[in-house]
Amino acid sequence: MKHLPIIFVLLLAIFFRANGQQTSSFDIFSYEIPAGFQLKENTKYLYYYKNEGRQYCQLFLYPAVTGAQDVQKDFNANWDLLARNPSQKVAGPESKRIDSLNEWRSVSGMAKGVYGRQPFTISISTFSKGDITYCTVAVYSDKKFEPAAAKFRAALKPFENKFVRTANVPVPEKPVSNNTITPGSLKLTKSNTNFDDGWYATALSDFVKVTKGDMEVQLRYIDPALDDARPNTTDAPAYYWSKYVEPYYTVSAPQKWSGVEYPVIYHMQGQAIEKKTGRSCFVAIKIVYSGGARPIVVVAANENSYRQQFPHPNDIDRMLTYNKFALTQNDITGTWKGGGGGSVDYFNVLTDAYAYTHAISTTDEFTFNADGTYKSVYRSANMNGGSTQFGGQDFAGPFRLSDWSITASNRLGGKTTVYNAQLIAVKNGYLLYMSDSDNASMNYTLFKSTK
Repeated sequence: MKHLPIIFVLLLAIFFRANGQQTSSFDIFSYEIPAGFQLKENTKYLYYYKNEGRQYCQLFLYPAVTGAQDVQKDFNANWDLLARNPSQKVAGPESKRIDSLNEWRSVSGMAKGVYGRQPFTISISTFSKGDITYCTVAVYSDKKFEPAAAKFRAALKPFENKFVRTANVPVPEKPVSNNTITPGSLKLTKSNTNFDDGWYATALSDFVKVTKGDMEVQLRYIDPALDDARPNTTDAPAYYWSKYVEPYYTVSAPQKWSGVEYPVIYHMQGQAIEKKTGRSCFVAIKIVYSGGARPIVVVAANENSYRQQFPHPNDIDRMLTYNKFALTQNDITGTWKGGGGGSVDYFNVLTDAYAYTHAISTTDEFTFNADGTYKSVYRSANMNGGSTQFGGQDFAGPFRLSDWSITASNRLGGKTTVYNAQLIAVKNGYLLYMSDSDNASMNYTLFKSTK
C-alpha cells in the first residue's frame, strides 16, 4: 500500500475539519471520529471497527509512550509486537515509507496476511519526536478502506504537554494477529462482560481473557488440530505448557501436580519472568477435559495472590463459567442447530449373550428472525430392539430478547417459555446456550448454521 504524502494528508485533515467532522480525545490526542465506524475500545487503546458484509476495517491508536529516540527502532518494536505473525503469514513489512514534519519523524509499513482463509492488509505507522513515540494500526480486507485509514491518521493531533514520561513502557495488545476476532468468523457484538464479583471477561480470537485486579486468566478454546498433534510420549500438562506458557514466559523450575486423585489433575505452575516486559509473575496452567482439552492459564503477580484465589488446582475449573456473553438481536438472528443421543446394549444375565440395543437420537433447530419471530423444530428417533419410533414437534411465534434471556411464545401447550440464555465464545465463533427457567434439565447448546 502506498502512503499518502504528508502535505496531502494535512490537506485532508483541514478539509474534513472544515466540513464539521466530529472530534474526540484519547490519551494525549485529539482525533476525528471516523464516519460509519463503531467504537469498540477506548481504555487501554483506541479501537474503531466497520463491517460491510464480509469486508471489514479496524483502526487502532495506541497511547504515547517513552520510545528509543530512534523512530526506526520504535517502528521495528511495534511491527514485531503488533503485526508479525507466522500463523497469519505476516512476516516483515512488504513496503516502508519514511517522512518527517514539525520535528516528528514517521515510519510506515504494510504487509498482507490471511486470517480464516480471508486475506487482509495490516498497516502500521509509527511517529516519534525525541523520546515520545506512538503508533496507529489499520487492518482491512479491502483497499476501499485505505482512504478512511489515511484520514484517521491525518487528523490525529498529539499534545506533547500532556505526555507523562514513565520508566516502564506499557506493552500494547495485538490488534488482529492473536487478540481480535475478525470478520470471516462469527463476531460477538457484546464481547465484554463485567461480573458482579469483580471479574471482567473479554472474548478474543484465541481465548477469553478474564481479569480481576492484577490477575489474568486465559480460557483457551478447544483446538482439535492442536490436540491431535500431541505426541503420545508427551503428557497433557507439558504439551500445553509448551504451547501457551513457554513462548511468553521464562520459568526456571516448573512444577507438575504430584497428588494422586481421580479424575486426574493436569496442572503445572512456577515462578516466571514475562519475556516481553521483564516483569516477575507466577504462572499456572490447568487442563480441563470437557468435549476436548480446555487449557486455562493463570498469571498472578506472585504465588501468594495466586494461592489466595486458587488454593487447589481444581478451583481453577470454575473460571470456565466466565465464558459468558450477552445476547443481541444481531448475534442470534439466523438458524441454530444442536442435538444428541446415546445407546445401551442389553445382555442376557444368565447366558451373557447379546439381547438387543436401545438407542435414541435427537435434533433441535431454532430460527430467530430479525422481525422478532422464531421457529423451532424438534425431531427424535427411538430404536428399541428391531423397531424404531420417530417423533417431532414444531413451534413458531413471536419472541422477546434481553441480555440474558429469550422469551418465546406458543411453546408446548401454547405457553410462553422464558429461557435463561448466553453466548459462549469458541474458536472462530460462538455457541448459544438456552436453559428453560422452569425446568433446568431442558437445555440446549446450539451452533449457528451457515447454510
